[in-house]
Amino acid sequence: MKLIEQAKLKSNDTTYKDSKARDAFYQSQTWRMKRKHILERDNYECQVTRAEGGVCQEKLIVHHIKPLEYFPSLALNDDNLITVTQSKHNIIHELSVAKFQDEWW
Repeated sequence: MKLIEQAKLKSNDTTYKDSKARDAFYQSQTWRMKRKHILERDNYECQVTRAEGGVCQEKLIVHHIKPLEYFPSLALNDDNLITVTQSKHNIIHELSVAKFQDEWW
């Protein structure tokens, strides 16, 4: 069973389960500072594209490797955050491009 599926079954922490709580987190000064730190750490480059041998610095998102809603204790953990492009982020989550058009906090 995948890690995320296990977390969904075991997670009792409801801190970030609803969109209002997640929005408040992503709009917080704490997240904005952490996001800036991760972007600087990753040299404002998509780390997935970099691992593939390329360079891309457009439409960057700081992605939670272990999802915020299932691993709230890792919300600000540097080891759980990675810089990716919007398109790579959508691929990771198997989402349509339209889903994250307005996710720029």
